This record gives sequence, C-alpha cells and structure tokens, in this order.
Amino acid sequence: MSSDGPPWDFRDPHTGEIRLLGVPERLQSHPDLRQRGLVVTHPLKPGFVYATSHRQQPQYAVKILDLATEELAIYQRLLELDPASPNHTLPCQVTQLGHPLLIMPRLLEVYAMFGTAQWTLYELLSVFLQIVEGVEFLHRLHIAHLDLCFDNVVGAGATEAQYHRGVVHGKVYIIDFGSARTLQLGPGKQRAIVLPPTQIRPPNGLKHFDPYSWDVFCVAHILQVLVEFEGSDDSKWITHRYIRWLMGSERGCTGICRCRPTARKARQVLAFIRTVVYVLDLCKWSVSG
Repeated sequence: MSSDGPPWDFRDPHTGEIRLLGVPERLQSHPDLRQRGLVVTHPLKPGFVYATSHRQQPQYAVKILDLATEELAIYQRLLELDPASPNHTLPCQVTQLGHPLLIMPRLLEVYAMFGTAQWTLYELLSVFLQIVEGVEFLHRLHIAHLDLCFDNVVGAGATEAQYHRGVVHGKVYIIDFGSARTLQLGPGKQRAIVLPPTQIRPPNGLKHFDPYSWDVFCVAHILQVLVEFEGSDDSKWITHRYIRWLMGSERGCTGICRCRPTARKARQVLAFIRTVVYVLDLCKWSVSG
C-alpha cells in the first residue's frame, strides 16, 4: 500500500489509542465529502471503508483507495463503459479533491434483494447468471478480480434503486477491486500467477493459480452460499451439480488451467439450464391451469 493510503486510523484524542469504531478526522474533513455534504458516521471495514447513517436516505459507503493497487485505474476504466448488463460494475464516483475516495451507493446483501420470500429455482438461477456474466464481462476486458466472495457481490432492492441514480432494482453488482489485476493475456492464454491474499482459501494450499480460473472457483463458493440461503430442497440437486462443475478437480496447474470451465462457458451452460427450467415451469402452469 502507498504511504498515503489506507488504513486511516481514528485515534483517541486523549490517549492516542486506535479506536476501530471511530471515523478518522482526515476522512471527516476530506474536502470532497464536505463539498458534497456527506457525513460518514461509522466503519464498515475500519481504516478502509465507512458509511453514512442508516437512518437517512440515500445511504452511501465511502472507500479510501489504495494508490498502490490497480483499483482506481480499473474503476475509471469500468465506469466509462455502458453500465447496462453484462456490466455489473456498481455505479459510483471517484472524488477529485484530496486523496481519492470511492463513493458508492450502499446496497444489500444479495439474498435480501427480493425481501424475505424464498426464491424460485428460476429466480435463483437468474441471480447466478448475473454473477457469472459479470465475471465474464471482466475477463473479456482481461481483468481478474482475484478476491470474489459473498461480501463482494451486492444487490439492489426497490429502495436502493429509488434513491440512487443508475442503480437497477434486482441487479447484482460486483465490488472491491483492491486485489484485481489487468492482465496482458485473456482466458485460455494466461498462465498461473501468485495469488494475493484472498478471503476464500485456495484448495490444497496452492499459491499459484490461473487468475481467471481462480475467479470461477470463487464464484462457485458464492453460489454455494446463495443456495444455502435461498435454494429450496427441490432446486439443490441441479444447483449443486453446477457448482461442483465450476469448482472442478484442482490439479495445481502452473500454466493454463483446464480444471474448470471459463466464465464464458459457465455463463452459456447456465443460460441453457435457466431456459430449460423456464420451459418446464410453463408446462407445469399450463397443466395446473
């Protein structure tokens, strides 16, 4: 990380001790936040990400960007593109005054997008498809996220779409590009790299991974969490088979990985499965009607 970058700590003015629940003075007095009238009240990730009050709408999250990473450059590139799907970049703004900050709409955990009702298999597969197509979109741009996990995908409910321009109700967004890399070669050509620290533990203690294949492996773990939250017993057999296919059979490839499908292949197969489920549901409705 750069000497100017995070973590920005809040220190007790009397003892000088670091207080994890405080907001650093440097962030409170940041010129761009003051100009926008944004007041952050508490940390989401102390030293790195803070949020405005949950009692007021719209709610924002503010991330202190580390200029030693590619995150700023990647966001600047992604935000210039058409925001419509398959682009699943969260609409956000990079500050222009002072140290760069990322000001983001504060959205929901994915499973909370549609309220408390259990999802149908078709709805579950549709959310799967959004995540996979978002990763495929990044890979087409030769961007590997490298730290995909359940916390780094968020969803927009009706309230969030109402208060935040450009946010779409029911859409899934990929966040946190602090570990991401832009690569010279695309999927099927890129060789293994040394993985950065990740929230999902690599299998078999491996330290080298095809970066695109690693993203697909991490997507499988995200989908597994979603199935536990939202999958009915009737849906789990097909979703579990798909997830096992994504996880693959790791062989510790040091070159181009063939242990699991590419994000493009994963999206194509999932789109076909979802279409079959849709047709079968139509048949059931026709018979019952």
